[in-house]
Amino acid sequence: MLTLNVRELAALTDRLRDIEAKIAKKALRAAARKGMAIVRDEVKANAPEDTSPDADNIRTKTHIALQTSFRRGVLFVRVGVRGGAKQNPDTPYYWRMVEFGTQHIAAKPFMQPALENNADAVIDRIAEELRRELDKA
Repeated sequence: MLTLNVRELAALTDRLRDIEAKIAKKALRAAARKGMAIVRDEVKANAPEDTSPDADNIRTKTHIALQTSFRRGVLFVRVGVRGGAKQNPDTPYYWRMVEFGTQHIAAKPFMQPALENNADAVIDRIAEELRRELDKA
């Protein structure tokens, strides 16, 4: 004789849904990072050598919004400079002056054009990688 507890079955179903969500989130994050690698590589290649940060400091970062109510669950993928704008001797904070300019220095953007020039390629790569990741799962 087999006895089945409905509560245990419901808990198992919930757990399976959580696992599916984790696999989907992992696949989306991996695909988005691979897509934005195109932009990261172009930023590294186009950064002005005399005043820009080293290529080692240009990174890709992912973040899933959990707190903001209207953006809950949204995946953000950013290409930026390690340390951002923190004025610290260990971080190349001066990249912002190069990218956006100041009242004394003309702007030499190297990040914005990298995204604009590769937007279609990034979307195509994300779709391709997402298909590949989901086929694996």
